[in-house]
Amino acid sequence: MRERDAGTALATAVAWGGAAAFLICLLVRKVAPYPRWDLLACLAVSAGAVLVWWLRASGRSVPAGRARPAKSRPGPAGRRRTRWWPERRLELVLLALTALPLPLVMLFLSTTASTPQMATILAHHPRTSDATVSQVHHSYLKNGRNYRYYESAVTVTVTIAATGQSGKETLRLKGTVQTPQPPHPGDRFPGLYAADTPTAGVILDSRAELRAVLGGPAGPRDLLILAIYSLFPLGAAVAALRTRAAPYASDGVFDNGETRMLRVRIAGAGAGNHLRRPTTRGASKQPGAVLTPSLCLASPSGNRDLLLERCLDPVSLADTLKGAQGHVYWTPRAEDRPEWSTPALLVLDNGRYVRGAMPIGTPGEAPPGVPVTGPLPDLETNRPIGPYVLWQPHIHKPGVICFGATFLAVVLLASGVGYGDGVLRTAGLLVAAAGPLVGVLAIGRRREHYLRQLLQQNHQPP
Repeated sequence: MRERDAGTALATAVAWGGAAAFLICLLVRKVAPYPRWDLLACLAVSAGAVLVWWLRASGRSVPAGRARPAKSRPGPAGRRRTRWWPERRLELVLLALTALPLPLVMLFLSTTASTPQMATILAHHPRTSDATVSQVHHSYLKNGRNYRYYESAVTVTVTIAATGQSGKETLRLKGTVQTPQPPHPGDRFPGLYAADTPTAGVILDSRAELRAVLGGPAGPRDLLILAIYSLFPLGAAVAALRTRAAPYASDGVFDNGETRMLRVRIAGAGAGNHLRRPTTRGASKQPGAVLTPSLCLASPSGNRDLLLERCLDPVSLADTLKGAQGHVYWTPRAEDRPEWSTPALLVLDNGRYVRGAMPIGTPGEAPPGVPVTGPLPDLETNRPIGPYVLWQPHIHKPGVICFGATFLAVVLLASGVGYGDGVLRTAGLLVAAAGPLVGVLAIGRRREHYLRQLLQQNHQPP
């Protein structure tokens, strides 16, 4: 097991900083010649930070007794500082899954703007000026749930100074334009073209978007698309970082009712079904049971299971703490059913604690504990049980493959692979977008299989 230290925290921050720099580079300079060395440098920084994180997370184990204690920090009077971080894990995963596509959205907008036509124009002294529609070849209505516009193929005329002589010269250029209504001859639009290569045609768009194509910052349309998508990670950030996202250690444990206490010893690891107690009386829909890891707790009057969050590895935790003794606290209610679970708190003799859930159990089979008559444990200056597992190869391996494919796809796109080939570029973007989601789903599937194996081992006869 490994303690989350300043090194792993710093590596995580640097990796996310590289992703943020990647997005900023695309916002400052939307289109640039391939390979995009600025983007590749950001990817290299993120890759290096992830490598450092992996080396530290999968390094030599730290025995629980030798883990460096946290420094005590003063806090506001009457206010507990201890939070149980695993219960914030799901919100943090959702935040990561919604934040990662932000640079991918901008990369998509950049790659779709980097066309062979644009490259030809940029290579032959590009100019920007107003172009007048002289002929409309056809117009097609593009109508979707969130958009409606006409895409029209037109021929425009542009008047420029004649080369090598006085007077004016008129160029006839072909291009496409997107408008709310079908265009008509005489309409004028800003256009980007190369005067000495009229066969390259013209790119018709707003002046701000044309400046973005010429190597300037992203235009207002791109910023609007990015702002709309940013609502998802902002919502996830509010859920993950709000004050109550992670509960205090004792939340729900010392509830209204008679708190029970049981002297226990950590005997091993297992898995069990976590069926939460309904939040309101008469709830029409009972939440389903979730298979979760557990610690097997032995006591003179019988055994109990402390259900943990799914992100914890019960085998490593039990091996580290095997034989440790302490007290487990929970508060059952009169209306509780045997299959329900209630919040529980395990406090070891050294003051460290772990928060989980305790199945109510059938009376006579599950030790009921004794009523707490003395003072409740004070967790103000204590820490959660640690160290804990950061890297679980038997669970995270399929996710590594998917995230690696995502990283490789982004590197290839930033290098210019797929330039001019819409199918190859689309395939790269799909791999980059789907990789994180498929990776998280694959990790969840592998974790479910792992927990089922533990559950079967618990039910095997000795």
